[in-house]
Amino acid sequence: MIPLQVKVKSDDNNTTSLSFSDDVLLLEQKKNSGVTNKPIKISARYILSVYLDKSKEVRIIIKALIPQGKLILKLDTFSFEVIDEEAATLWIKAINDAVYKDTKKAKHLKIFVNPFGGAGKAENDFNQSVMPIFDAAGCTCEITITEYSNHAKEIIKDLDLKAYDAIVTVSGDGIIHEVINGLLSRDDALEIDTPIGVIPSGSGNGLSFCLLGNDHGNSVSHAALNIIKGVPMKIDVCSVTQGDERYYSFMSLNYGIIADCDLSTEHLRFMKDFRFVIGALQALLANRKYSCEIAMKIVEDNIDNIKQEYNKIYNSSSSHVEDKSNEVEDKSKGIVDKYGSVNDPIPSDWTVLNDDGYIFIAGKVPWLSRSQIVFPCALPSDGLLDLMIVNWDKISKLKVANILASFEQGAHINMKEVKYYKVAALRLTPKNKDTGYISIDGEKVPFKPFQVEVHPKLINVLNIDGKYAPTNV
Repeated sequence: MIPLQVKVKSDDNNTTSLSFSDDVLLLEQKKNSGVTNKPIKISARYILSVYLDKSKEVRIIIKALIPQGKLILKLDTFSFEVIDEEAATLWIKAINDAVYKDTKKAKHLKIFVNPFGGAGKAENDFNQSVMPIFDAAGCTCEITITEYSNHAKEIIKDLDLKAYDAIVTVSGDGIIHEVINGLLSRDDALEIDTPIGVIPSGSGNGLSFCLLGNDHGNSVSHAALNIIKGVPMKIDVCSVTQGDERYYSFMSLNYGIIADCDLSTEHLRFMKDFRFVIGALQALLANRKYSCEIAMKIVEDNIDNIKQEYNKIYNSSSSHVEDKSNEVEDKSKGIVDKYGSVNDPIPSDWTVLNDDGYIFIAGKVPWLSRSQIVFPCALPSDGLLDLMIVNWDKISKLKVANILASFEQGAHINMKEVKYYKVAALRLTPKNKDTGYISIDGEKVPFKPFQVEVHPKLINVLNIDGKYAPTNV
């Protein structure tokens, strides 16, 4: 405990004692009558800054985010007149060292704001709700308002990354996709360690839910805190080849009813999450069938083994999720697809399925949006891709609807109709139709074959806890 006595400037000369112990700041106020008010406790996690203000009398200023119930964080400021300036200075240093022991204080941030995100409210929400928190933490910001598709990608490709402590996206998952593709298209792609921070301002916000969980994934205040206090967490990225094109995916690759739910309802973005329900109903009522050939390098196809391995890794004693693979890219060669591209022959040791189905979706993250835990066994850096298939054969539309509804808790992986795999790579070739939807990270791509493989630990993402939110499988 670090004791410090201060005097609060008030009519009745109350005395406040500040103490810090076990990562908790305790504010205790005693009245002249000897009565002690209920103490205020602030976890180190929520303390943004502590400093001396000498503009008038010398005062200790504490700025913190105070939880209001389960969901809300309120920015608050506490001010105390100092009795002993030297003691206060030592106390403040000790507090700041403790609350920023794992990360850099007062980060310098490069921020990309998508003005069309959040139903056109992203820029205003950022200015009103996020900037005051960054200011309170002493962060400095350089802000770009994106003007067109791939604007962020273009800037990132030539940006002096060493000038920033993090790149922050104020958007949905689309600008994150742009930033990652910009980073990995650089000549120094394998040397980059600048992390990405996420402020949710879109309709999906999948990565934010993965970092903050279902309750807080849409909370900009929790997201801002995650950037301020977060440490870099390595995540895998997938290389995607389609025709002669190559790009990168951090979230999901999707063909079937879920792609239809997303891309066919772009005009309903004002309905937010409910648009996905509308899309699912439209697809089921239209009796749509999705045919494809899917070839994959299977690592595990037993769901019990997959769940056991997930829990073993997730619940490891390390605060950061460790994976069993030590694979990293050979920096001298750049990012190389060891399984080739979509234009090469399918490797002989891959499994090939020809199926009619409803759902063919692969991903690297647990959540795709709020209450959509599609891949509950996904880990940030296990070097593998989670793949889910629901075939057409002998399954009712009601059962498909039940599977989609079960995404809310991730319970669908226990249904016998759901096939769940861990794969190192896959190739999907649509069949029996010339037009349709394929979605990569929620973005529409050409309707033609694509191949995907996982590249381990290519990107850093800021996260306080060092792992994705628990899915409780």
